[in-house]
Amino acid sequence: MNIHGYQSVSSLSQGVAAPRADNTSKAGDNFASLLHGYIEQVNHDEKAAGKAAVALASGQNRNTSETLLAIQKADLSFQMMMSVRNKLVDAYHEISRMQV
Repeated sequence: MNIHGYQSVSSLSQGVAAPRADNTSKAGDNFASLLHGYIEQVNHDEKAAGKAAVALASGQNRNTSETLLAIQKADLSFQMMMSVRNKLVDAYHEISRMQV
């Protein structure tokens, strides 16, 4: 199944550069821009699902399968975003517990 708007896992590794000792701020910028892009995509999916639901409720759109697909896509992308957030918070807590 191909969901439009999302990159495959193999293309993610190409988009994020591995951090190097001489160029750590650039890698941080890449990671931040990658996260920002995914948050924008989740926001877009949520707005599209809302518009589809309103169109279905007002009778402008009679295709329930497209509406349900948009809502499911928004729900799945939101769940993925929350999973990533939880992993980042867990990683932060793990780092903060480290003894120096």
